Amino acid sequence: MDGVNPEVVRIFAAKEDRRQTLARLPFPEKVHAIIKLQEMAATILCARGKMVRPWNVSATNEKNPSALTPTNPGRIV
Repeated sequence: MDGVNPEVVRIFAAKEDRRQTLARLPFPEKVHAIIKLQEMAATILCARGKMVRPWNVSATNEKNPSALTPTNPGRIV
């Protein structure tokens, strides 16, 4: 990256590292991360008056594949 600020190069390298780390996570942890993002978005959207609800998937549901569906399939955050 000729002519690029070393700080920018460092940031892009860290971004790629983070992407690789997330890609190696097991599937249940990826689902958990998505639910956390949904919860964060739900807080903002509820403050705007929108009715939203994050997926309701608990760790105990991992053995029950039918439980891996959203509680409100028509309205996924």
